[in-house]
Amino acid sequence: MAVVISVLGVAGLHFVNFGVKINGKYYRKTLLKKELLPDMCNISEYFIFQQDSVPPHHVKETVDLLSTETLAFNLPTLLPPNRLDLSTNFKD
Repeated sequence: MAVVISVLGVAGLHFVNFGVKINGKYYRKTLLKKELLPDMCNISEYFIFQQDSVPPHHVKETVDLLSTETLAFNLPTLLPPNRLDLSTNFKD
């Protein structure tokens, strides 16, 4: 499931049909280009796009797409666990 939420508005929920394998191509072509990015752009041209670290989110083609389709995209190398200042292991 994916959702677009903003102080400026809320877009519909996006569900993936049962049994569909979410690979990089499906994620980019269907979820991003057809659903999520258009929803976000309808709310505002300024938005923060947040993803976790599952493989379809950080493959080169997805990073390239988001780098060109969004105004500000944080590269996966800048997010935990890749940022040392945010992924410090604390010991008791």
